[in-house]
Amino acid sequence: MTREKPIELTFLVLDVFVIVASLWLGAVLREPIASVAPGLKPAVAWQEYVHLLLVFLPAWALFAERLDLCRTRLLAGSAVGLFRALVWTQVWGLVVIALILVGAQVPVNRSLIVAFMVLSTLLLVISKGLQRAWVLRHHGRAVALVLAPLSLERVADLDAVQGRELELLDTEGPDALTRRLEQGSVDEVVLSGAVSKEVLSALLEACERVGVPALVTTEIPDVGMLRTPRAETVGKVLYLRYEPYEPDVPARFLKEAFDRVVGLFALLVAAPLMVLLAIAVRIFPPGPVFFVQRRGGLNGRPFPMLKFRTMAVGAERRRQELLPANRMNGPVFKLTHDPRVTRMGRFLRRTSLDELPQLVNVVLGHMSLVGPRPLPVEETRALTGSQRRRLSVKPGLTGLWQVSGRNDVSFEKWMELDLWYVDNWSFGLDLAIILRTIPAMLTGRGAY
Repeated sequence: MTREKPIELTFLVLDVFVIVASLWLGAVLREPIASVAPGLKPAVAWQEYVHLLLVFLPAWALFAERLDLCRTRLLAGSAVGLFRALVWTQVWGLVVIALILVGAQVPVNRSLIVAFMVLSTLLLVISKGLQRAWVLRHHGRAVALVLAPLSLERVADLDAVQGRELELLDTEGPDALTRRLEQGSVDEVVLSGAVSKEVLSALLEACERVGVPALVTTEIPDVGMLRTPRAETVGKVLYLRYEPYEPDVPARFLKEAFDRVVGLFALLVAAPLMVLLAIAVRIFPPGPVFFVQRRGGLNGRPFPMLKFRTMAVGAERRRQELLPANRMNGPVFKLTHDPRVTRMGRFLRRTSLDELPQLVNVVLGHMSLVGPRPLPVEETRALTGSQRRRLSVKPGLTGLWQVSGRNDVSFEKWMELDLWYVDNWSFGLDLAIILRTIPAMLTGRGAY
């Protein structure tokens, strides 16, 4: 165990104490809150939640460990980085609370849960601020020791982004590095990957002996890419992964979980309405309830997309004769007044209710709640150039195109909206699009 481990373990114990205290304090404050908000459910004693902490606390501690929340080198670094790690730990903690309460089927005081999360976050911010002040006072800012032939300018982002104090050691010899490390006060060592394999191995061994992490720079060839690649190890080989956008793994996981949970909930809520619509589609006029079409999904892979049938039976056979009336100037086929659409189908399309069965696709993982609309397979294959970048994310039940006018939008503008979504995705953007979808459905703008 390194000399930092007891300090970091102490910080973790303090954080756990803050969490337990927040639950107790939330229960205490709930009574005065209930006095001014009489509509709250009857209080459930906070002791009823204690056994849930036996599951929640280890899970929270695991997230804190994975995000380095109690590491002295994070505390001594950027305040922004520390706050980001705290927020993500709380987000994952909230997900665990939701899973515990659903799985355990216990009485839920949502007001107590909200009070607990707010209080624990505020108190943890104060606690981590005090811990950070203590670490800075006794240890100083985290120091990154940079070895020649690298320069301080070459690794300036360590200072700007991670809050490291840079120190240059004007040598690449392992003996000189060992002597400097034995003097202490070094949190990381930055090495150049351009040195020989033997020298690099000796330098890494020197760092390993004293328990100091080492960062080895990878020379990135200038291939004109707009984004910096990520390092990825496969076996014993280090690769540089070039991606069109920087993946945010926690946010992407949250989106996936949100899609499945909300999609399933929406499917259960909409089930009675879907049964009534299915009966109407089956009768007016007689024919199949569902229209199943293969569409292009993630990376263009086909999947069977569900819709309520809105056209007369055999409508696909008339597509070729109607091509001259196509109002889109791209590979997409859209008609202003499609003669194949039934009277019931026009109502379903105008209100977007024909899309409800796609909640099944969302639950199955074929689609997301928000994303570019999936195109038929033949239209997906006809996309060219940067248009195909819209296939790098899951297609959505709704998206920017739907809330921006749908068929009133030109094909070029449609593709522009989809690419903007792909390049600027965030969980908040998804929520904003979902909120804008409801008025778009009510007005029926751009629906033919």
